[in-house]
Amino acid sequence: TQLPERAIFKIKQYNSAICGISEWHLEEAQVFWAKKEQSLALSILKQMIKKLDSSFKDKENDAGLKVIYAECLRVCGSWLAETCLENPAVIMQTYLEKAVKVAGSYDGNSRELRNGQMKAFLSLARFSDTQYQRIENYMKSSEFENKQTLLKRAKEEVGLLREHKIQTNRYTVKVQRELELDECALRALREDRKRFLCKAVENYINCLLSGEEHDLWVFRLCSLWLENSGVSEVNGMMKKDGMKISSYKFLPLMYQLAARMGTKMTGGLGFHEVLNNLISRISLDHPHHTLFIILALANANKDEFLSKPETTRRSRITKSTSKENSHLDEDRTEAATRIIHSIRSKRCKMVKDMEALCDAYIILANMDASQWRAQRKGINIPANQPITKLKNLEDVVVPTMEIKVDPTGEYENLVTIKSFKTEFRLAGGLNLPKIIDCVGSDGKERRQLVKGRDDLRQDAVMQQVFQMCNTLLQRNTETRKRKLTICTYKVVPLSQRSGVLEWCTGTVPIGEYLVNSEDGAHRRYRPNDFSANQCQKKMMEVQKKSFEEKYDTFMTICQNFEPVFRYFCMEKFLDPAVWFEKRLAYTRSVATSSIVGYILGLGDRHVQNILINEQSAELVHIDLGVAFEQGKILPTPETVPFRLSRDIVDGMGITGVEGVFRRCCEKTMEVMRSSQETLLTIVEVLLYDPLFDWTMNPLKALYLQQRPEDESDLHSTPNADDQECKQSLSDTDQSFNKVAERVLMRLQEKLKGVEEGTVLSVGGQVNLLIQQAMDPKNLSRLFPGWKAWV
Repeated sequence: TQLPERAIFKIKQYNSAICGISEWHLEEAQVFWAKKEQSLALSILKQMIKKLDSSFKDKENDAGLKVIYAECLRVCGSWLAETCLENPAVIMQTYLEKAVKVAGSYDGNSRELRNGQMKAFLSLARFSDTQYQRIENYMKSSEFENKQTLLKRAKEEVGLLREHKIQTNRYTVKVQRELELDECALRALREDRKRFLCKAVENYINCLLSGEEHDLWVFRLCSLWLENSGVSEVNGMMKKDGMKISSYKFLPLMYQLAARMGTKMTGGLGFHEVLNNLISRISLDHPHHTLFIILALANANKDEFLSKPETTRRSRITKSTSKENSHLDEDRTEAATRIIHSIRSKRCKMVKDMEALCDAYIILANMDASQWRAQRKGINIPANQPITKLKNLEDVVVPTMEIKVDPTGEYENLVTIKSFKTEFRLAGGLNLPKIIDCVGSDGKERRQLVKGRDDLRQDAVMQQVFQMCNTLLQRNTETRKRKLTICTYKVVPLSQRSGVLEWCTGTVPIGEYLVNSEDGAHRRYRPNDFSANQCQKKMMEVQKKSFEEKYDTFMTICQNFEPVFRYFCMEKFLDPAVWFEKRLAYTRSVATSSIVGYILGLGDRHVQNILINEQSAELVHIDLGVAFEQGKILPTPETVPFRLSRDIVDGMGITGVEGVFRRCCEKTMEVMRSSQETLLTIVEVLLYDPLFDWTMNPLKALYLQQRPEDESDLHSTPNADDQECKQSLSDTDQSFNKVAERVLMRLQEKLKGVEEGTVLSVGGQVNLLIQQAMDPKNLSRLFPGWKAWV
C-alpha cells in the first residue's frame, strides 16, 4: 500500500549510498514495473544507471558490475520502447547499443556475462526489428500509396514546368520545394528501414553466436534474410558472420532454405552463393537430417523418369498433378544436384547408397498394385523391384526414424538399413500406398508407408510446426508437468510426387474402432441404434437442403445413435489405475491437439484422419494437407474449430469437457498466446515457401468432398489418402503474397484472443471454441463424410 513512499525512499538511498548496487535493486524496480508503477520503476532504473555510469569508469574490469550495468541499460531501453517515452534513436544509442557495448567488453568465460551479452544482443535485435516492421508496414499502407501517387504527380508537374520553361514564380518555387521535401523524407524513410534491418540482422546473428538459449530466433533471422535477399549488406553479413553460426541451428529451416536454392543471380547480389554455401555446410555436418531433403529437390521429376510406362496408363484423379517446370524449378534442381555432387566428393558411399535407396522407394511407390486391391494378406514384392536388392547400407540411417541432433556432428551408434522384408501390404485409399518393413542394423523391424502420386512436403512441414509447438509446450512449467504434447511421426518426401512415412505402430483410426461395418464399437454396444451407413445416407439426402432440415435430420440421428467411445479405455486397460491414467492421457491429448490444430487452422478432421494409440490412448493426427483454414473455403465449408463430436467427448468420462479438458485447453492456449512472436515468425517462413500452394484449388476440393462413402477399407495409415491434389492446376497465378498476409493476420488475431471482432481472455476464447465445436447447428452443416454424429 505504500509503493510511492517506498520508491522515494529507495531513490534517496541510491543517491546517498557509498557502496555498489546489487541485483536486488534491479529486482525492486522490476516489482514496481510489474505492479504498473511504470514511472517509478523507470526513475529507480535511471538513478541506478546514473550511479553505475560513474562507478563503471573506475571499475571497468569488475565482471559483476558489468552484468548489472548491462542489464539495467537493456531493461531500461526495453521499458522505454514499450511505453514509447523516448525517441527510437535515443533508446537505441543511449541504452540498447550501450548495453551491448558494456556486456561485450569482456574476454573471460563468466556465464553471467555471456548470458547478459546474449540478452543485450536479442533486445537490440528485437527493438531494431520492431522499428523495421513499423516502417515496412507503413510502406505497405494505403496512406503511403496515396503519398507515392501525389509525389509522382508532383514530379510530372515539375517536369512539365521545366519542359515548357515556365518563368519562376512563387507557385513554381513552392511546388519544387514541396517535391524536394517529399523526396528527402522518402529517402530518409528508406535509409531508416535499411539501417534498422541491418542492425536487426547483425544482432540476431550475434545472439545466435553467443549461446543456445534463444535458438528459435534463427527463424526470424532467416525470415529477414529471405525477405531481403536483394539487399547486398544483409547477404554480406550472412556471408561474413552468419556462416559462423553453428550449422545445427539451421536444421529446423532446411525445407524452407532448400526451397530457395538456385544458381542464377536473380535473388540479388551473392544471395544464392551464400545460401548454397550454407546448405552445403549444413549437409556436410548433418547429412542424416538434410540429404533426403536435398535429394528430394534433385529428384523432383524422377517419378516420371523411373516409371513412365506406369504413369501413362493412369487417367484418374491423383493428389498431385504434374505441372510444367518453370525456370525456377529447373534452377533449384540444378543447384540441388550441384550440392549433392559437392557432398559426394567427401561422403561418396553415403550419397551413392542414399540415391539408390531413394530410387528404389520411388519405383515401389509408383508400382501399379491394383491387381492386389482386394488382398489383405502379405504380398511378395516383385523380384524386379530394386528395394529387394538393397542390403547393409551402413552409412544410411532408417529414414523414418527420428535422429537426435548432435551439435558436434559426431553421429555415432546410429541405426542403419540392413535390409527390407520381402513382403508388402496395401493400405486403403485411392492410390494404394504400400506398407513395407525395414530391418535396421539393431535387428528391429520398422514399418513404413511408401506413397506415390502425392506431394508430402506440406505434411512434412506441418510435422515440423508440431515439433516447434512441442518445444514451446516443453519450456512451460504448467504444460510440461501435465505432459501436454502433440504426437508426431516422420514424413520424408522423396520427390514432388512420392515419399515415405513412419508407420504409427499400434494405432487405429477412431473411425475404424467406432464404425467399422464388421465389428465397430457402435455395432457391438448399441446394436439397436441406427447403423453408421444409415446415418450417412440420411445426411447425404439433406446435403443440398436448408440448414433447418439438416439440423432436424442431425438431431434425429443423434437421438438414435448414442456415443460409445468410453469403452475404448475399458476394453484396452483392464486395471482401474491404468484405465484412469490412460483416460487422462487421452483427454490431455485431445485438448492439446485441438488448440494447436485451431491455431494452425487444421481442417479435414474426419474419423479416418485421427488415430488413437492402443498403448498410450493418445491421438495422432494424420493427413495434414488442409491447413491455415482452407477448410472454410471448401464447397461445404467447415464450421467447427476442431473435432469435439459426441464420441470424442464420451471418451473423456463423466465430466466431459469440464475439468481436465478445459484446463489443459487453457494452459495450451496460454503458451500459444505468450509465444505469439515465435509462432508468427515460424509460420511466416513456411507460408512464403515457394514450393507450395497453401490455397484451396478446385481439384483438391473435388477430391476432399467427393470421397467414396464406404471408408471401411481404410486402415491405420499415417496420411490415409483422403484428400486431393497438393499442386495447383492452372490457377497458380493468384496473388500468393496476399493469401499469406491474410493467413498471418488471422493467426495474429487468434493469438491475441480476437474472436468475432471481440478480444477475449484465454478462458473466454477457449469457452467460445468449445461451444462452437459442440454446437449441433455447426455440426449439422458439415460435409456428411466428416461423420459429425460420431
